[in-house]
Amino acid sequence: MIENIFREYDIRGIFESELNEISVKAIGFELGKEIANRGLKKVSVGYDARLSANALFEYFVSGLNHANLQIFNIGLLPTPIGYFSVFTKKFDANIMITGSHNPKEYNGFKITLGTDSFFGKDLQNLGKKVAKFIESGEKIPTNANTEKFDILSDYLDFFEKEFANLKNFDFPFVIDCANGAAGVSVKGICERLNLNAKILYSEPDGNFPNHHPDPSEEKNLLDLKNEMGANGFKIGFGFDGDADRIAVLTPNHNIKGDELACLLALNMKNPRILGEVKCSQAMYDTINKIGKSFMGKTGHSNIKKAMKELDIDLAAEVSGHIFFKERYFGFDDGVYAMMRVLELIKLGFDLDSELA
Repeated sequence: MIENIFREYDIRGIFESELNEISVKAIGFELGKEIANRGLKKVSVGYDARLSANALFEYFVSGLNHANLQIFNIGLLPTPIGYFSVFTKKFDANIMITGSHNPKEYNGFKITLGTDSFFGKDLQNLGKKVAKFIESGEKIPTNANTEKFDILSDYLDFFEKEFANLKNFDFPFVIDCANGAAGVSVKGICERLNLNAKILYSEPDGNFPNHHPDPSEEKNLLDLKNEMGANGFKIGFGFDGDADRIAVLTPNHNIKGDELACLLALNMKNPRILGEVKCSQAMYDTINKIGKSFMGKTGHSNIKKAMKELDIDLAAEVSGHIFFKERYFGFDDGVYAMMRVLELIKLGFDLDSELA
């Protein structure tokens, strides 16, 4: 049954029944051997706000240590900062312990080796090795020794430099972090750039006391909509639990990922845009008027692979995963997408008018 938690793009299961000391130590050990076999050594490990994060971190790191890797604890962070840690060559591999937008009893692992996602057949093969190891009955000692590393400061430095054009931008907007990991980075970015942002539910809390961290469901956007209506905000942003997905609201629109791609392309020269099968034909037609569009498979790992092969500037999923290669690294980052939307607003684009 353990192999069932090894999905197409990540590992995901219920804490204690599926993700427990035995299974997670085995995952860490078998993945650690795979990392070592690829000649990789320095591994960053982070986690989101899930209540099970600390226990799973201890189990998982114990497995990695059993495989004799050099492990760095980057702490509670949005998943994209984990990606940032390898795309900026600080580390050879990254694993984020995250349940993303799933119910709070879930958790899981998103794996990046080098700048490539670890997915598909590789994940399925890992699942078989983990099952075999568990069947052997071999015990892995608890050893959660790591070296702490502050990757958040590097990330904030990057945003402060990349978006210097937004410094002191006084346009008011509201952000709903949903008590997920987004608040860890959003607050620092807004402070450094002196942005006029009202931030809701910025404190990470795995109980998600205000609403579930899935912005694809309308009911989870009610607080954001009410805040916008009550205080006249013209733009609002919502994030999922690990901040790799974004919702963008205006007074008249809940802007889906394919619509957002069309808007973002307005500030790009001859853009090459990748969509997925759920994207509307209108997106492809619109993009082809100002650049070139492509259709690929759904799933962040498939999209990252296709972006490299097709030299894509921006990719989008309807669900709110937005991947920038132009001026960025080619992975999905909800907070980065928010900043690019703010640039559109500063340039004078009326999002509602553009979508009319």
